[in-house]
Amino acid sequence: MAIVMMCEPTAPGAVLDEYWTKEAGREIWRCTTHEGRVLELREWNMRDDSDFYAVVWNDEKNEPERVDYASTRGWTYPNGAAVDATPEVVEKYKAYLKARDEAARALAWAREAKTPKAGRRAKTARNVRGKNAIEAGVAGTIFWVGKDFYGKGMRVGFEADDGRKVFLAGNALEVEVNNE
Repeated sequence: MAIVMMCEPTAPGAVLDEYWTKEAGREIWRCTTHEGRVLELREWNMRDDSDFYAVVWNDEKNEPERVDYASTRGWTYPNGAAVDATPEVVEKYKAYLKARDEAARALAWAREAKTPKAGRRAKTARNVRGKNAIEAGVAGTIFWVGKDFYGKGMRVGFEADDGRKVFLAGNALEVEVNNE
């Protein structure tokens, strides 16, 4: 079935729907689209209304996309959809999901690897003035991590290789990625 929606009589593939024409009291034309590419059917609920949409495979973009086909915000009774993806399309979708998940895991790993933690090597990212003054580019080891006084940011205890110990804002350090 793919996706069937009301359309203009001049649309390619438009077919007069006799049942809905009789029910509505006016001509209802329907078109079928996305044949063999509908992967999932979903509903998006809002406060007062719902939209019904299909996840379909887009060969041009080589990724899935959302196609809205009905809503409770208006009269869309003649519209409908059914999952009809071919095995080839399903395999493309699975490969897309796998690649997306692997990329997300790699990004999460990279973000976690740059997070200050006790025992990790780091260097100062900028000059820090004041009580905990230290110049940019000093290498050392993080020995403590905690929240700042207001509980919004991060404070880091940092011991430079030359023996100086300072407490800095977490964003004043660049954590070395391969140090564990």
